[in-house]
Amino acid sequence: MADLTRTTRFRFWLWLIRFIGVIVPRRFRARFRQEWEAELEYREELLARWDRLDWRNKLELLWRSVGAFWDALWLQRQRLEDDMFQDLRFGMRLLLKTPVFTFIAVLTLALGIGANTTIFSVANAVWLRSLPYPEAERLTLISHRNTKGGGNFELTPAGYFDLRQQCKSFERLAAYVSRDFNLTGAGEPERLRGQLVSAALFSLLDVSPGAGRVFTDADDRPGAARVVLLSHALWQRRFGAEAKIIGQTLTLDDQSYTVVGVAPPGFDFPNKETELWAPIAFDANAANDRGSFYLSGIARLNPGVTLAAAQSELDVIARNLTRAYPQSNTDLGFGVAPLQESLVSGFKQSLFVLLGAVAFVLLIACVNVANLLLARVAAREKELAVRAALGAGRQRLLRQLLTESTLLALCGGALGLLFAAWGVKALKLISPEGPGAIPRLDEVSLDWRVLGFTLGVSCLTGVIFGLAPALQISKPDLQHTLKEGGRSFVGARGRRLRGLLVITEIALSLALLIGAGLLIRSFIRLQSVDLGFSPERLLTLRVELSESKARDLTRISNFYQQVIDRVQALPGVEAVGVANAAPIQTPGVRSAIVMEDKPDPPPGQSQLANNRVISPDYFRALGAPLLKGRFLSAQDNTQAPPVVVINQALARRYWGEEDPVGKRLKLGVHASNTPWLTVVGVVGSVRQVGLNSDPFPEFYMPFTQEHQRWARPRVLLIRATGDPLSLVAAVKSQIWAVDKDQTIWAGRTMDEIVARSLSPRRFNLLLLGVFAALALALASVGIYGVMSYSVSQRTREIGVRMALGAGRRDILKLIVGHGLALTLGGVTAGLVASFALTRWLESLLFGVSTTDPLTFAGVPLLLTAVALLACYLPARRATTVDPMRALRYE
Repeated sequence: MADLTRTTRFRFWLWLIRFIGVIVPRRFRARFRQEWEAELEYREELLARWDRLDWRNKLELLWRSVGAFWDALWLQRQRLEDDMFQDLRFGMRLLLKTPVFTFIAVLTLALGIGANTTIFSVANAVWLRSLPYPEAERLTLISHRNTKGGGNFELTPAGYFDLRQQCKSFERLAAYVSRDFNLTGAGEPERLRGQLVSAALFSLLDVSPGAGRVFTDADDRPGAARVVLLSHALWQRRFGAEAKIIGQTLTLDDQSYTVVGVAPPGFDFPNKETELWAPIAFDANAANDRGSFYLSGIARLNPGVTLAAAQSELDVIARNLTRAYPQSNTDLGFGVAPLQESLVSGFKQSLFVLLGAVAFVLLIACVNVANLLLARVAAREKELAVRAALGAGRQRLLRQLLTESTLLALCGGALGLLFAAWGVKALKLISPEGPGAIPRLDEVSLDWRVLGFTLGVSCLTGVIFGLAPALQISKPDLQHTLKEGGRSFVGARGRRLRGLLVITEIALSLALLIGAGLLIRSFIRLQSVDLGFSPERLLTLRVELSESKARDLTRISNFYQQVIDRVQALPGVEAVGVANAAPIQTPGVRSAIVMEDKPDPPPGQSQLANNRVISPDYFRALGAPLLKGRFLSAQDNTQAPPVVVINQALARRYWGEEDPVGKRLKLGVHASNTPWLTVVGVVGSVRQVGLNSDPFPEFYMPFTQEHQRWARPRVLLIRATGDPLSLVAAVKSQIWAVDKDQTIWAGRTMDEIVARSLSPRRFNLLLLGVFAALALALASVGIYGVMSYSVSQRTREIGVRMALGAGRRDILKLIVGHGLALTLGGVTAGLVASFALTRWLESLLFGVSTTDPLTFAGVPLLLTAVALLACYLPARRATTVDPMRALRYE
């Protein structure tokens, strides 16, 4: 054998026998391994003695050891006699014998597991699933940031060029900016959502075209031939997926663009609305532009470079630029963030809250089922005591009970998966659109991660709600329990545990209800906010001139004035106005200003205000009030002195209590070449960026006077005397009468725009409200079940009390008092938890504090009232007990 040891150091055929033995039933495993190892060792010894243990004979030994696998499979039929399968068969029979109990428990668990699976499927798509780009973890977004904590904002062209030349942490860097195009010349004019991008974008993302080619460096130079890349969806919708589209020309903004390629299916960077891409083609002066913040930057990190290392290098570059350009780069830095995290940052807080809410719902479901199992094992106490008396150990009883609870949980998980499939469909239907939409919603599905999560949660809940009853019953007092007529030891011992479980589910329910109550109060406050204008019967239409037509102020003025005159003449039209942006949706153009009677602000502390370019009847169409001075008029044209109307927020911030009418302001600083603008009026402040944002300082310039070309009018606002949507067709015909190629889109009423701005909050409120209502229902059922079981357990005690003279009022007081004590304990614990947890809702609230007294007082009263009702029903039944029958009750 010594020679054998030297010859064969690692006998892999024996290792294979041990590996195969894992699938052999436990009671046969030792004998199986012993027999097979003995046979192979004997053959090995013979071969070694004959000095024939070469590779061919080793292969024969290995082949014979594989034969043990068939032997192990033949033994699988014996596995049905193993303890585990016995427990499974016994547990299944018990569940089938009590269909009502099984149905209630499975449904309760399915609601909790289904809610968790639904929200986890969203988290999976948003966080866990990688972006659909190779090595997506290396992709980052680049932005400017205020080094003194002013937040992140877009890059300047100069900043982009600085990084491209100096930053070594990035393998590639690209820039992009949103740009819409008017498509004309083929069919009805259409407005297309597009992006101007660096040629490096597609190689940076490692994206190949579905047809044709992507942009080259030659395409991305000033003066190069105009080219465009179509999205796959646009190619199919507008051009019928014609392969001949490659090389054809399209008329975009009255310019000819050659189609060089079609993006692959599913590629829609940076957002789902993108329909085409064109080269950004910076002009020669872009590298010196340090005052225009409009570019979004994206970069791919070099292999091995961490985010922290890249940020450190960006900080060094920013400090160098500050020394080189103190006037423009003071307090101006760079920020880098993972692309995936940046895409979901706006939804992160809401998702955390929803995940917490569904976790609470699941815990409440577990508590309910645990209470059901406690009542059930109390009825089985003698059965389990007999099994213990016959030799079953505590571990054996624990395994039996946990097997039963896991079976329940797996059935609940299977049904919960069905509920989750319905829940995902419902989420996609009710999810808000626009800025508050769930990111990557179309990718939400029940994939392998979700299935694994459901299986894991099901097994975990089986242990959670099954452990407490199992521990209570697995160590019975045999002498006490088996005695004829002995009281249930588990019932007496488990009463305190059941009370603790009730307190727990009331506390969890209260925390959820308070969260929902705060969101309801916040939503009501938001709906009652003064918009600064009247949204009723107000129609908005996007009517934006192409770049070629918008170069001349006279042409812009003539076009919009003709449109205004024609639309104003339509029946049912009260007033018409145009502006560069509509309220609620966009803030307009934010510009630095200076007042004539005040000094320039210190470097890095610009006085900012929103710049709106409007027509004279804009405020009349909007319904905004005039506070001082006058509105703009048709006489405010290029022949008249430049004038502005300001809002109340600007007047208060920069002039305080002074009367601003007649004072002057200008864009930039005192030394700039821009003209002084005379304030002729003050209007009420209009909320421009959602209902939850305070009005920002704002000034309004007439569209008939000189203004920045990028601030030209784009939106038509029409105040109707009746239904505004009935005017859409007539308004379009009047616009096309002025220009048959003009694109018109986004026809919405202002009421719809306001409702859409509220949709993210409405969505959060709806989901949290549903989960809170579900928690309240489960808690009510749980309290009712515990009190009903308590009444049944105390039937003899109630009979004795009634026989001794207790009246129905006394019995009612006894039962309801017990339930009220549990409720108050749960409410107290829930209030403490709510004070700690509601701070996570702070960013989702408006006009309501996280410790709102009305909510913290009203919700506990509501929950207490529901709990009292759940206690009253069993208590009322207890008052009808016949004392004689109760005294004979077992």
